[in-house]
This record gives sequence, C-alpha cells and structure tokens, in this order.
Amino acid sequence: MSLVYFSDDDMCTTKKLEMRRIQDFFRLNSWDVTRDPDKADMVICPTCSGWEKLEQKSLETLKGLQYLGDKVIALGCVIDVNPDSVRQVHAGRCIASLQLDKIAELIPNPKVKFEEVPEPSVFRTKEDYRLYDLTKRFVNIANGCSFACNYCPHKVGLGPRVSRAEGRIMKQIEGLVAEGVRIVVLTGMETAFYGLDIKTDYPNLLKKVLDFSNSYEVHVSQFHPAGILKYYDRLLPLLQNERLTDIQIPIQTTSDRLLKLMNRPPVTDKIGEFLREVKKKNQVAVLRTDIMVGFPSETMEELDETLKFVTEVFDEVAVYGFEMRKGLAVEKLMDQSFSKEEIERRVAYGAKIVEARGAMAHGGQQADVSLIEIEKRKQAMRDAKKKGMK
Repeated sequence: MSLVYFSDDDMCTTKKLEMRRIQDFFRLNSWDVTRDPDKADMVICPTCSGWEKLEQKSLETLKGLQYLGDKVIALGCVIDVNPDSVRQVHAGRCIASLQLDKIAELIPNPKVKFEEVPEPSVFRTKEDYRLYDLTKRFVNIANGCSFACNYCPHKVGLGPRVSRAEGRIMKQIEGLVAEGVRIVVLTGMETAFYGLDIKTDYPNLLKKVLDFSNSYEVHVSQFHPAGILKYYDRLLPLLQNERLTDIQIPIQTTSDRLLKLMNRPPVTDKIGEFLREVKKKNQVAVLRTDIMVGFPSETMEELDETLKFVTEVFDEVAVYGFEMRKGLAVEKLMDQSFSKEEIERRVAYGAKIVEARGAMAHGGQQADVSLIEIEKRKQAMRDAKKKGMK
C-alpha cells in the first residue's frame, strides 16, 4: 500500500477542511496516511500566508523536508503570495491554492476522482482543532473573497469568491443532523456575499439552515460588515434567533478615513445600530470582531474610538497588529507606517483596554498565545450567557 505524509499546518478553517478532503482523496484511492515522512511515497506540505509568523513557519517546515527530494509537494497560499521565498527553499512541485484541481493529478487513474470526494465538516487530525469537539462541525459555504482590502494577502492566495451550491450545503447539513451534531459553523474566508455568483444570497441560505431543523445551534463566521448594509432588514430577524450563538463580524477599525485607506466600506454606524437590535432579542449570542492596530497613519484618537465602539458592542475582540506585506497595494503607504515596536505597543494597549472594559481580547494566530485557552474562554462566555437566560 502506498503511503502519504502530511506535515503539520496552521491554516485557516477553510484550508483545514480542504486538507481533510485531500487526505480523503488519498484514502478513498487505497493510500494510507503515515506519521513518518521517511516512510512516505509522497509528502504533502501545506503552507499558510495569513500572518508573517505562519508564513515563516511554513517555509521552515518546507525547507526541513527537502532531504526527501522530489517526493515533496508544496501547496497552499504561500505559493501564490510569496513564490520567491518558496523557490529559495523548494525546487520541487508546487500546487497553488488556485490550482486545487491539480490535486487530481497526484494519483494516476484514481478509482475515486477528486471532484467526487465529499466536502468534509471535520479536520484531518485531533491536533488540528483548538478544542476537539466532533459535535461542532464546520460547513464551508464559499471559497475566496468578494472584497479587495489592500493589506490582505488572503485574496492573493484564495482568489475571488466562489460559492458552493445551496443544495450541496443543505445536503451536508442533513447528514450532520443525522449524526446528532449540536453546532453548525457556516464558514469561509468571507461569507457575507455568499451566493451572489449563483443567484442566491446569505440571508436565503441562513433561513434554510435555521428552518431545516431546530436540533443545532448556528455560528456565523467571517461575515464582512458590508453584508449588514446590503441585507439589514432581512438579516436582522435571522440573527435575533437565539439559535445563533456565535456571530463574527470583523470590522478592523471604526475610522472612516482608515477604512477608505484600507479599501473597505465605511459601515460602522449601521453595524452598531444593527448589533444593538440583535442583542435586544438574542442575548445568548457571543458577538466577535477583529480590529487592526497600527495601520499606516492611524492616530491614537482613531484607535481609542475603535476601542470604545468594540467594547460597547462586542464580547470578544481579536486585536491584530498591522503587517506590511510586499507586493500588496498597501505598500504605497509605506512612508506612513509605524515601527514594529510601536505596533506591538498599540496591540498591547488595545488588548489591555478591551479586557479592562469587560470584553475578551486576544491576538489569535498572530500572537504567542494558547489557542486552546482562547477557545475555552469563548466557550465559558457562551455558557454564562445561556445560564443567564434560564
């Protein structure tokens, strides 16, 4: 039997699900997975470019596998975002994120074609989870992103939004209900504009998910705030449903000036109004957001306004420090950028303010923190909200 080895990864949820599907492709074609790269007939090295820290870790892992020669195949976002760095450490085959169909070429004449492999709702290994809980499943509803934020490497790595067919999503959820799943996470790199490329939309999908069965909670993940403007009246009653127990809306900043520089729409006032209305009827939902600290030319007054807003509206705030990435449009603001030390100071300042005002703060994968502890704190927050409603 042929053996395939997958190196560890710190990829986003969307890509972790994709890696599970790739593993399933090998297994359905009579390959087995080994934990020993030296025994493998093929070595798969996933890469992530979400943050500099993750990109460097990916490159180090890829470099460390080079002694295995042409058995090593690099795949993932670093290949798209930073191809020069990949070429410096790896001379072998690469499959970029936007070339997923090339996975099918890894197994000649497969009995199960890659496009026939079902979309998974679980990750490859127990270690891929922050908190291992198979009663909580992830349903990827779209790949890529609808927007063009000028600082973000994700769009380079993942490309434009491509929505999954509504019928396929509902069929997957039907299977999860049969398994007794208690939480369904609707996820993707960006989910708010789901469906616009296939003549449907997010509110339509969310209503179908809620109406299908009342046996599970629903988590809304990676919902761009522009979706609130677009679907305000249709979305509000859906998010007021207390089966929506986790809602993530990354706002980055409340400054209209900075949002314009980021190439993001200024929607802060509507977000605040909307979420306050959500909380009037849905008091169990944990409301989460991301903010970006230290964006070029950011003033402390702008940061303080953002911190004031998020601590009044959200329960959890991911405080990220801006990273200047080569080749992105934001490079034109290089002369207005801050030192690494100043950005770190602002991140620490922001996190301290958030925690002092009663919300939860963390730096996610960008920081040297325990992601398990982050998830435990979030779960405790959800449990406390539910207990308070009894």
